[in-house]
Amino acid sequence: MTFISEANIARQIGDLCMWISEGSINHIEMGMSLTRDLGFDSMKLMQFFAGIEELYNGIGLEDWFIEHSSGGRDTIGSVVRYLTQARILVAAE
Repeated sequence: MTFISEANIARQIGDLCMWISEGSINHIEMGMSLTRDLGFDSMKLMQFFAGIEELYNGIGLEDWFIEHSSGGRDTIGSVVRYLTQARILVAAE
């Protein structure tokens, strides 16, 4: 397994968000909410989840989204932390 640092995960997530936004977003910050700041609707969220599963070998975000969907806690930074932890757990198995 190849180790991917948190910074690389953050870059990949940022790139995915830029692609999904189709050029409507100029930059991505770790504190940005997918739904509030980036304006991802249900279709864009589905694209985001599918992109994550493709990038990270089937790691799903359903549990993360249930926990973080309210109050703007669905931030890029929280996704990055979740994925970093998930990859550590997968590597330990």
